[in-house]
Formats: sequence, C-alpha cells, structure tokens
Amino acid sequence: MRLAEHDSCTGCGACAAVCPKQAIGWKNDAAGFPVPAVDAALCVDCGACERACPALNPPVCSPIRKAYAAQLKNHPAALGESTSGGVFTALALEVFARGGVVYGCVWTPDCRAEIARAENEAELAPMRGSKYVWSSAFSAYARVREDLDAGRTVLFSGLPCQIAGLKKTLRKEYEGLVLLDHLCAGAPSPMALDLYLDTICKKEDRPALNLKFRDKNPGGVGVHITWTGQQNPARRKAEHLRNPYYYAFYTHLSIRSSCYTCSYGGENRAADLTMGDFWGISKVFPDMKIKDGVSALLVNSEKGAALLEKVAGSLELRAVEPAQIAAANNLFVGGKTRRFTVPANRAAFFEVLAAHGWADAEKRFLHNRGRSLRLIKALLPPGISRLIGKFIK
Repeated sequence: MRLAEHDSCTGCGACAAVCPKQAIGWKNDAAGFPVPAVDAALCVDCGACERACPALNPPVCSPIRKAYAAQLKNHPAALGESTSGGVFTALALEVFARGGVVYGCVWTPDCRAEIARAENEAELAPMRGSKYVWSSAFSAYARVREDLDAGRTVLFSGLPCQIAGLKKTLRKEYEGLVLLDHLCAGAPSPMALDLYLDTICKKEDRPALNLKFRDKNPGGVGVHITWTGQQNPARRKAEHLRNPYYYAFYTHLSIRSSCYTCSYGGENRAADLTMGDFWGISKVFPDMKIKDGVSALLVNSEKGAALLEKVAGSLELRAVEPAQIAAANNLFVGGKTRRFTVPANRAAFFEVLAAHGWADAEKRFLHNRGRSLRLIKALLPPGISRLIGKFIK
C-alpha cells in the first residue's frame, strides 16, 4: 500500500472514500491541513487507495476547447452575491430544472469550508462566493455516486484537485455528471483561518459572523474581506493588503504544500468547465459592466459545451482566447507549468502560528517591507506604481 508523499497530497479524500475497510482516517499536519492516516490494524493492503490517488494515478484530462468572458443576466441578486460573473448560478439553475442536484462549497457555522448538496435555489445560495480556505470534499463523494446511480443530473463544483479526487473515486464515466472547477490560487490552511478568526470574534459568535471574501457590497467587485461583529452589527471591511489573513494567502505563505506543484492549473483540465475571475477584463472588453463582476469561463469537453449552450441565453458571453485569460489569472498556457514559489519562511510561519497563535505569527511574518511597499503602490498613480512594483516582485 502506497499513498502520495506529503507534499503531493491534496487532501482530496479519494483514498479514504474507496477503502473497503474504512482503514483511512485523517490527522492534521504541522500547517493544519488534513492528511490521510492509515490504521495498520484494519488495512488489508488491497491497493484500492493507491489506485484511486490522483497524485499517483492522475485522471484523464482534456484540453481547453473554447474560452469566454461571461456575466449573468436578469438575476441581479444572484450576481451581487457571486464573487465574479455568476456563471455558477446559471449552470445550477439549469441542473435544477432537469430535476438534478448541485454540489458546491459552503461555510459551516464555525467557519469551516465543506462541499455540500443543494436541490433548489435556496440551498444554492450559501454556495455562492469565494471561500479562501482549504475545503473538505470527501464526505460528499458517496452521495454524488448515489445521485448518479439514481439517474439524477449532478453538477459538482470544486477545486481542481477535488474534481480529480471525485473522478478517481467514481472509477467510471457518468453521462449525468458535469464537473466544474476553478482557476485556483491555492488553498489556505484551515488552522490559519481558525486562529485568525479568534482575533476578531469568539468561537461561539462565529455563526453570526457572515464572513465574505470579495464582497461586492458596497462598491462592486473588489479584493477584500468583510464580516459582521457580534457587538457591532455594521459590516466591517478590510482590503486584501490591509488584512493579514488575506495577505498571507495573497503571498502564498499559507497555502497547502501540494499547491506549489499543482498539476491542474494548465491547459489540460480535469473538469468539463472551468470558471474564475477575469482579471484584466477592462483591457479586453472595457464596455462590460466590470464592477458587477465578470467570469472567465473555459469549456473543456463536449458535455461542458452542451450545458453551456443550454444556459447561453441567461449569460452575456463573449469569446476570448485562453491566453487573454492567462495574462492576469491563475491559468498557465503555452506549455508553462503552474508553480508557486515556496516562501522561505513558510515552515517557520506555521511553527509560530501553531505554538503562539495568530498575533505573534502576524507580527513576525506579515509586517514586512514587501507588504508596506504593496500598500504604497496601491495608493499611487499607475506610472509610479509600476516603478515600485519592480522592487516587490
């Protein structure tokens, strides 16, 4: 029996999902990410986990066929609650119309992220919006199989590595399954988010926190975090460079070790469709309603193309080249391999974080010259801003 090396394991959960003896549980690594733990007393060395591991046996992937800028039409409330252009809502509503189900990421009451199941628009609502933290998906895999075996259409939205894990768990193609992944910038540590939230509220107050990344209200699409205080009901807002948790993610300090060598950020995709932010859209289509949010959308299979055709009337769609998306987003084309540089102080950051909490880790690792220069750069005119940018790359 062989599992992925620590730095290659995404925590997708395929190994545990296929184990016939339930011999694989979970423990947290030094950075607070769940990793598989095998109970030797239960393991019969059947090899099912090894065969299901996407890091050891990658799933079949498909090249990008078409690319679009996309924005939801005639549904302002849903667009306002979406991080970007609302594509997920358009796809989900079509699946509901077929009597199908949708899987996507939600917050739990204690502000952990997990993949949940929805059968209607009310249950879909919590799935809208980005959750900038690693999410648990493996508990959903068995239910996905049940829905598919019952003949229901399933739209599964998740991180690219979760898509790969689901495909390896199912072990066969289902015509009724449509897979939707994201242009991902890495998955931050649940421990990091948990300890950061301790600095802004008590654990018992988290159900009322209403934590949002990239909240559009007020001012439209942006890069910030908002929450509601228990004592002060007014929404609080912090821009990404001013918020230490966001900054740790932005500089790739807090992401999972496997994210630095991710295999799913290029032109070959495990999902039928890929969505994400379309940063730089103003240079491509300046006439679009940019402040309302615009999605980058990749079509990677015939199944993805067929679903998009069904919902095209509910979207403003404009064809682009993948390279136009890749210019400012987490997509790598032209033979490039997706890589983030591992920060030299990553291990030390998590060591201090685990031992002393968020405040000490922030003081030691997030109050630095690079962050100060980025804050100054954000306030200056473009010409001077570009000059400063040379010093913080």
